[in-house]
Amino acid sequence: MILSEGEAREIGAKLLSYSKAETAIAEISGWTRLNLRIACNTVTTSGEDEGFHCRVESSFGKRRGEAAGNKANPTDLAALVRRSEEVARVSPEDPEFLSPPGPQSYPAAKGYSPEAARLSTKDLAEQGQTILAAAETKGVVGAAFLECETSFSAYAATTGLWVFQEATRLHYTVSARTRDGEGAGWAASAAYSPGGISLPVLVERAMGKALHSRHPQPLAPGSYTVLLEPSAVCDLVGFLLLSLQARPADEGRSFLSRPRGGTLLGEKLFSDSVSLRSDPEDPMTPGSIYSTDGLPATSRLWIDRGQLHELMRTRFWAQEKKAPTVPEPTNLLLSGSDRSTEELIQGIDQGVLVTRLWYIRTVDPRTLLLTGLTRDGTFWIEKGEITHPVNNFRFNESPVTLLKNAVALGTPEATVGSEIDDLPARVPALVAKEFTFSSVSEAS
Repeated sequence: MILSEGEAREIGAKLLSYSKAETAIAEISGWTRLNLRIACNTVTTSGEDEGFHCRVESSFGKRRGEAAGNKANPTDLAALVRRSEEVARVSPEDPEFLSPPGPQSYPAAKGYSPEAARLSTKDLAEQGQTILAAAETKGVVGAAFLECETSFSAYAATTGLWVFQEATRLHYTVSARTRDGEGAGWAASAAYSPGGISLPVLVERAMGKALHSRHPQPLAPGSYTVLLEPSAVCDLVGFLLLSLQARPADEGRSFLSRPRGGTLLGEKLFSDSVSLRSDPEDPMTPGSIYSTDGLPATSRLWIDRGQLHELMRTRFWAQEKKAPTVPEPTNLLLSGSDRSTEELIQGIDQGVLVTRLWYIRTVDPRTLLLTGLTRDGTFWIEKGEITHPVNNFRFNESPVTLLKNAVALGTPEATVGSEIDDLPARVPALVAKEFTFSSVSEAS
């Protein structure tokens, strides 16, 4: 269900008018989603759904409670407020509670496309014909999931805070397997407007990877130079970005903590080629205009030419440390160059190309050591050329080490990861030395 700003403001005002608490917060959101699913070279399903969600948080002193619902009529909204107040009255005091912030100034929202909002399931079905035709021509088994979402969200508080934004998002994933099951390929992208995704490019990548990854040759686990394509970079750098938290670092619980106290903020930790930022007004990959506690999302430079430049800091922790509040980022933008992936390959004497990663989990938060699997196209590079496919691997590596060992970056592009798939991201392919593949994976 999509509401205009006036309709959302009316619901927000109604929720807060029912409140008897000392302070209250109302979050409201709604959406419509279209999707098309392709499997085994045929369209299997298409769908359209819509939803509405609201959350109310009430507080009495430092006691707070919340309740959530999916109905917008006055009776249900009033009941939601009452429930949040009941929870607050019986909850223990939260020593870190702070009243909601007052009115804020926000950047202009950039992530809405009228063209995307007008798309229909028929439009997606017509786009799906591109995938089916290519699968037939190339003799592979194609699959895909094409999704388009139009949404709104709003945040209101009894302190006078109000923010509203509309957004659109297209998320296209294309997969392919050879008919003998020996080769697999994948490609995906996300954008807020139809012009931000080239479906033919995704189709060519996924099906090309499938055809070229047949009959992999064995390669032993070990430490190799690696070329990670953008999806893999998105996942690993996304884990790093979301871990740039001041409190764990200050408390000695983070890879950013100094052994004798303090943090590594301001230290040179990564390669000179690495700069990481977020910017809700980025023209190609914009993020939400508001973040934690309804605070404005602003442009932030997290890593500047290898130097750790900024850490996230909640309002409570900022108050404790007498430091600025730094809300969470709403997109991920990694620096790059004008070099294509092909040019990066030409600069590698021996190494492994990884299309994407899968099932990534944290092994050790103190070093940000991660583990996961490669899949859908892993290849050996020899003297500047891809020579043959190789088996998949389990990796054990920290993105901290990855970015320290980075030796070359390509051209940034909009992408999605297997785990970091709801944070708008624009990152390049990346070459790094001494990447650790810990064991062989039998999956293709």
